[in-house]
Amino acid sequence: MFGLSKPRPPVDDEEYDWLLACFAWLSREFGGNSGLRGAPLILPSRDFFPHSKLTGHDRALELFDQVKALAGMTEWQCDLIPGAASREHRVTTGHGLRHEGKGPPLGTFEYANGRYRITYDPASLRDPATLVATFAHELSHYLIHSAETAPPGGRELEEHATDLAAVFMGFGVLMANSAKSFGQFQNFGEMGWQMQARGYLSENALTTGLALFVVASGADPVDAEAALKDYLRKPFRRAVKAVRRDHPDLATELRDMDLADWR
Repeated sequence: MFGLSKPRPPVDDEEYDWLLACFAWLSREFGGNSGLRGAPLILPSRDFFPHSKLTGHDRALELFDQVKALAGMTEWQCDLIPGAASREHRVTTGHGLRHEGKGPPLGTFEYANGRYRITYDPASLRDPATLVATFAHELSHYLIHSAETAPPGGRELEEHATDLAAVFMGFGVLMANSAKSFGQFQNFGEMGWQMQARGYLSENALTTGLALFVVASGADPVDAEAALKDYLRKPFRRAVKAVRRDHPDLATELRDMDLADWR
């Protein structure tokens, strides 16, 4: 019948199944459904990240500590170190570079000499929301490093699972908004632009993961949608509708899902 078509998420069936399986794995490894229910949806607002007069590395440290606290990782010892700055877009007067793809890393996670450390691109301080997403991703590496089992699909999908772990911790809006950036400059005869993709999961995968978080945690999808970039709102609504229709008792399914085939 017309009007009764099944809502589809903005990813294909294989990726949809993996996102669900990985969410179940994250739930089992890190707190279970009881820990996920009521978990805060973290938004790019002053409620979560108050105005600050700090600058430079002091500002980065402040944001890093805020992200750790929101992730429940305040006691996890980790050093934050400025890394290499990203490339300059301008080359000569009247010309610009277009950097596509992953580009230089916005952050890294390392373990050496008995210490965990995270590096970040100092240029990211111009965009605090992106820096917060970077910190969430790198702290997710730290979290997954403590897991007893490999994520669904094995270690080769660990980076993808790391992106989803940041969503699982409540940072889905920030992760989706920072997954792709578009920049442009124009000044005294110079002009140029760039597009850069970040992370390992696509925007559609991240909005679908955000939908899983919203439904599983009981967060208000209206709040999440309002904070997303305009063009991400429609795929997010699609994902929420699909998750609610396909998994009416998501918490039970996450608890009971057999992950043996994924190993």
